[in-house]
Amino acid sequence: KNMLKIFFALLMLGASFCFGQNHVTWEIGFDYDGSIIQVKGEIEEGWHLYSLQTPLDAGPIPVEINTKKSKRFKAKSTFVEKYNASKIFDVNFDADVYIFEKNYLAEQQIKLKKNSSLNETIIDTTVTYMICNDERCLPPIDKKLSIKLNSDD
Repeated sequence: KNMLKIFFALLMLGASFCFGQNHVTWEIGFDYDGSIIQVKGEIEEGWHLYSLQTPLDAGPIPVEINTKKSKRFKAKSTFVEKYNASKIFDVNFDADVYIFEKNYLAEQQIKLKKNSSLNETIIDTTVTYMICNDERCLPPIDKKLSIKLNSDD
């Protein structure tokens, strides 16, 4: 009976390790000169993200970034991927897809609303993504990122 408990505990530990790792380190930045939100991802070796260029019917979920609405600014565009994605045949989905390995960068231009200043403005985003390797994909992950702007920077 104790052996079964130990086995179950190890099994749970292994499962949480497998799914607890999201394999991407995300960060958010802001280009004050161009009023551009920058979302960057550093992808672990052997893993990849899917580009917005991937056809919807292919199966994988491409990276999607949403900015929370604010009284201080409005988005002038949707997020635009800044690196070139690689086209590959993905055995997980039996389809041609576009992927990013190593790095991901997307930008969104914003415009301040009248009577608003950048100082103390908080930008909240949510990155939704699916991370895969050559053998499997993890369930979609939502990563919240936030940056507080400061006009003194």
